[in-house]
Amino acid sequence: MSEYVQVVCPDAPEGGDAVSPAALALTEWARMPIPAPVVRTAPPRRRGGLVGLPEWFWVTNWHPLSGRVTARNVWVEVTARPRSMTIAPGAGEPVVRCSGPGTAYDKSRPAASQRTDCSHTFARSSLHEPGGAHRVRVSVVWGGTWRGSDGSGGALPPLDRSTTFRLRVAEAQALYG
Repeated sequence: MSEYVQVVCPDAPEGGDAVSPAALALTEWARMPIPAPVVRTAPPRRRGGLVGLPEWFWVTNWHPLSGRVTARNVWVEVTARPRSMTIAPGAGEPVVRCSGPGTAYDKSRPAASQRTDCSHTFARSSLHEPGGAHRVRVSVVWGGTWRGSDGSGGALPPLDRSTTFRLRVAEAQALYG
């Protein structure tokens, strides 16, 4: 689990007002440095894919984050965990939903011996798309929990982080003689 810097909350109310752990948790959740997904593909984006063959997607920064914040004598610990991934391949192609980060493609193993639950098979090339590439959007939904110095705790509303990139997909023609 990755941790980030512990901070003292500068937004705590002045004077004798009590600080609520639940409110402090929501403030920290909104500030938590949850990253956009770092996505790899196979075939790699620089080479592009082929119509009719699966394009693998996986996220390399799929790991929980946690942190602690203090305001006066109140503290909360907040933990964020990636929950699911959605791939919108663009150009009217169907959206792919994945329950995890996907599986990294291993170039050292035969393709036939590998499986992933996070791929998309493009039905058409990207030739006629703007820039000659599909515009792919990958989103990761994060869930959060918190616990406070008074023993309270609970779930936090989901957060979404996304990244967009271009992916070239070619169409190969076979000639039989």
